[in-house]
Amino acid sequence: MKRFFATILILALLVGLVPCLTVFASEPIVILFGSDYQNNCYQPSYNRNYYDNTPIAEQPRTLELQAILDSVAESGVRPDAAMFAGDYTDHFQSDGDEAHCAGDGIRQIKSMLETTLGIDPNQTVFAQGNHDFELAEGIATSGLQPYDEDDAYLVYVINEASFPYDQANSSFRTIVAGTAQRLQEDLGDLVQAEEARPIMLLCHVPLHYSSRYKGKDNTYANLIFDEINEAAEELNIFFFYGHNHSGASADYEGSWGGAVNYVGRGYDLDVNCEGHGDAGTNMKKLNFTYLNAGYVGYSTSGTNDTKTVSVLSIYDNRVKIARYDKNGEYTARESLGMTNPFKPAEGEVSNYPITVVLQNTTPYTLIAENRTPHYGSVAIDGVRATVRAYENYELDSWHISPEGAATVTQEGEFFYFSDLTSDCTFTVTFKETSCASEHFEDVEQTLWYHDGIDYAVRNGLFAGVSEHRFQPDGRMTRAMLVTVLYRLSNSPTILVSQIYDDVPLEAWYATAVTWAKFTGIADGVGDGRFAPDVPVTREQAATMLYRYAKYCEDLVDYDPSADGFDDSQQISRFAYEAMGWAVASELIGGVGNNRLDPQGTATRAQLATILMRYCIAFRAK
Repeated sequence: MKRFFATILILALLVGLVPCLTVFASEPIVILFGSDYQNNCYQPSYNRNYYDNTPIAEQPRTLELQAILDSVAESGVRPDAAMFAGDYTDHFQSDGDEAHCAGDGIRQIKSMLETTLGIDPNQTVFAQGNHDFELAEGIATSGLQPYDEDDAYLVYVINEASFPYDQANSSFRTIVAGTAQRLQEDLGDLVQAEEARPIMLLCHVPLHYSSRYKGKDNTYANLIFDEINEAAEELNIFFFYGHNHSGASADYEGSWGGAVNYVGRGYDLDVNCEGHGDAGTNMKKLNFTYLNAGYVGYSTSGTNDTKTVSVLSIYDNRVKIARYDKNGEYTARESLGMTNPFKPAEGEVSNYPITVVLQNTTPYTLIAENRTPHYGSVAIDGVRATVRAYENYELDSWHISPEGAATVTQEGEFFYFSDLTSDCTFTVTFKETSCASEHFEDVEQTLWYHDGIDYAVRNGLFAGVSEHRFQPDGRMTRAMLVTVLYRLSNSPTILVSQIYDDVPLEAWYATAVTWAKFTGIADGVGDGRFAPDVPVTREQAATMLYRYAKYCEDLVDYDPSADGFDDSQQISRFAYEAMGWAVASELIGGVGNNRLDPQGTATRAQLATILMRYCIAFRAK
């Protein structure tokens, strides 16, 4: 049924114990999807005024589909197979020659696919729509389609006869429940077999609720959804539907449309169910990928009826979803927003093309290591790493270890890993595109403190002691430290009070000292004094930061790991808990020779580095 790679490699095969793991060549399998062609040809056995006497090859809908296929071909895409999700005629099942009309539509589509894109007619699948007679020539049977062990994907068809669009009364519940039971059995067998290949589920009728349905169409969609969603916890399922003619009227699909929608795994879908109305919702989190196959035919309004086909490229560890209209690849922003059945917030999903990472494609684990976490982030999703540099930074280098443990493919900020032969670590390093501390003549970019000073200056925590001097080895005073912590809290508005005799109201640090007193972060030294110009020791700095973490309700659990240092007995009693937390949190380290130096004076460079580590660890900045 499906074309597959001749270069498929079997990595592991222990019959009865371990399912085979299939790895494809670098070139993907490509499948084209569409729906709702609905040829409008006149048939002599009955006469309806709105049917068209024009030959099917010259029908407007044929010409529109041809324009889309031409744009796919001109884009250099050559699909290996094609699938359509129903409605190949505009006639109804009650019409006398409907079976012939649906067959005409399928034959016309096959001819266009073969002529324009070179798709073998035997590499096509056509599901039944509500306008199609189930026994029409070319309609696939419902259920899991025959497949071989070396096929790149599987196909499951739910014909309209098995999931009727018109579910106006409870008698249809029996039909839908039977289909749900079959899904449970068939998908359950695939779960048991630990199937990792993508499964293309072709179903004319959608699962989501909209004003199009009004408790009539797909009333029992939840029965189908529940079985698919449970199995998709282990299987890679892609649900393609058609049927909803968008833009016809406010109570048909209204402004939502649906012609180009996509709802990704992990997002919510409002699934229709018995008793659902316009006022309520039945939100379910998706474990599978849900999208319109690509709307190519019938239209009553041009408002939201964007006519496209979907094109899926299947790799060994991911599936890339693109859309094409008559003008080429379709990337309009509104395709993921206005026309989604769940209307995601702006920026919540990216636009086409979209890449879906396949689950369970390897027994090995990918681990991320970020050597410069204050410059960017790296996140792992199965066999995909998302690498994003922060503002003013960029990716500097990356590597995997053990060397050669995987094949890495980069697509923008995404890195895909295939052919894994063991657990491996993906290590990234970011670098600055500009240096915030470069104007300081006394800051060496190659020394240990540079990252901390640059971070503190860039985020407005520290300033220099003059325009061109930072004084990294200078002493950190009590006034300086409370001012930095005050800035770290976004400088809240506070009424300055004359609390200490040595803190004038007009002093640059007066507001921060008042804030530190009332938040419990720093107290005076006695005799009505704060001692703003007195240098802070390392243990005093740790104590203030520890109190700040408590104030912010950051994680403050600690292990008294400071005991491991030879001079831990020099830690003052008041600072012991704070120093243990700071060491355990990797904010403060030794100064050499296994010494912590708690009584040593804290330098500006040391505090900048400590605060950078704190911000990264507790996301306070």
